[in-house]
Amino acid sequence: MPDATVTWLRPRTQPGYSDTAALNDLHALLTSSSDGEQALLGDVAQILARTGRVLVRGRDIEVSTTETTLGWPVARVDSGETTVTVRQEPAGPGLRIEITTSTPAERDALAVTLDGCPLHPAGPPGGHCA
Repeated sequence: MPDATVTWLRPRTQPGYSDTAALNDLHALLTSSSDGEQALLGDVAQILARTGRVLVRGRDIEVSTTETTLGWPVARVDSGETTVTVRQEPAGPGLRIEITTSTPAERDALAVTLDGCPLHPAGPPGGHCA
């Protein structure tokens, strides 16, 4: 049987700037820079941009648990302007998950999935995952 020829639909390209090179540059920058914080962060952002990645703000996530007046557990997750509350459905054995946001921008940035199916932003018509 002759060898088959594979034609890539999307040709694979090697990154011009590898993760190893980026880590080496970051290490050198952080151990030798005498620039101010803003200049240093700008240099880090430029190194990350060369790898094709973007600099994204990390979010603080705080988790706490309490109990209802009936003694049922309630979990609360706070992150920025979003709060997620998980508790038992008062009228049955299921769970109630409530998500609240305090700004339209926070709501627009929210992504919610259930069993891999996107709920927000809205999933495909008919509610089936692709």
